[in-house]
Amino acid sequence: MTELAQLDLNLLVVLHALLVERHVTRAAARIHISQPAASRSLHRLRDMFGDPLLVRSGRSMELTPRAENLLGPLDEVLRNIRGLVAPVEFVPANATGRVRIAAPDVLTYMLLPALMRRLSEQAPGLELQVVQWSHRWREHLASGDVDLTIGEPTGDEPGIYTRALVVNTWASVVRTGHPALQEPWTVQSFAALPHLLVSITGDGEGQVDRALAAHGLRRRVAMRIPYAVLSPLIIADTDLVLTTARWLAEKLAHGSGLCVLDTPVELAPVDLPMVWHERVHRDPRHRWVRQLLVDVASA
Repeated sequence: MTELAQLDLNLLVVLHALLVERHVTRAAARIHISQPAASRSLHRLRDMFGDPLLVRSGRSMELTPRAENLLGPLDEVLRNIRGLVAPVEFVPANATGRVRIAAPDVLTYMLLPALMRRLSEQAPGLELQVVQWSHRWREHLASGDVDLTIGEPTGDEPGIYTRALVVNTWASVVRTGHPALQEPWTVQSFAALPHLLVSITGDGEGQVDRALAAHGLRRRVAMRIPYAVLSPLIIADTDLVLTTARWLAEKLAHGSGLCVLDTPVELAPVDLPMVWHERVHRDPRHRWVRQLLVDVASA
């Protein structure tokens, strides 16, 4: 590699033109350099190969045996280099490989079945792998363990790109026949109920707690679980109340013995973006998958 680094590989382009044209002036015109520059390059090439390469025969120039033997391999080398530096054309129908997405369970349920259907139709050779979302998503994106993560808003960070995907609005859920449905649905009655809190870590407060604190109220969290998608099923068999994504509440309410209510305390919508790393920002396959996910979310 040290010897290769000392060579001017641009000379191979000139050599190819000279071998094809067998004429210095025409070779120069072929690759858009001056005739003197082509002549100087021919002298350097002769030194490089220890061979005259082109010799005069009457009014024309002929290739030496060494030059004849170089033409085929040189064609192949230059063709490979062009392929190496040419823009990669992405054809979904021919695509293969795996795309790794980290997402909380509710967003997995919301988006990825529809994404999988579109992949099956448009890029059947692509494999989708969903991994558990983690607060270490920055590290996982940078290392390549994950190609795309969905769900946590982030500010401007070097090497990190984001795009809006889902706007999460809120609803409260109780079981059909819950005693609270017989009383006025107020902030006070809501705060007095036993609550189910979805928390990946099992710790901390939620947005509901902060909103109630503004009213001078506190709720009792009677149960904490890390699984958003399972939470409405637990509500259906208990007297707990759950505040969750409205999409999930309405999706699971049908036929599940659940009643979906407007949350009696004001909760701001939350923008849930997809986030990716500089490492895959320009990759045609990943760009295509990100746009497909945006289309799915819009639908």
